[in-house]
Amino acid sequence: MPLIKASCPSCGDVELTLNDIKVMVCSTDGSASYNFRCPGCRFRVAKPAEKAVVDILLSSGVTMSFWRLPLELEEEHHGEPISYDELMDFHYQIATEGWLDRLIGKKTTQDD
Repeated sequence: MPLIKASCPSCGDVELTLNDIKVMVCSTDGSASYNFRCPGCRFRVAKPAEKAVVDILLSSGVTMSFWRLPLELEEEHHGEPISYDELMDFHYQIATEGWLDRLIGKKTTQDD
């Protein structure tokens, strides 16, 4: 089985088998990447890949999967983005008991 050399940010150059690497192609915009688990540190590594790299990996026998960007990215958004203060307020609200009931307007036993 052929070995493929790739680079891990922690371990440097590593050798991988065809089964160690997976090519991922975004069906929305055509961008591609490959990923692998480093045999040294066991961290998952993902790298962007140009078409030529994808073609070489696929012709070598590496498997390919497709994914698409979330549809929410295509939605029209109105209003200002939430602020850091609003995010922190929400964090504190959900840290208390009964937060979901208060959020959807239900009465809890504490409110009575």
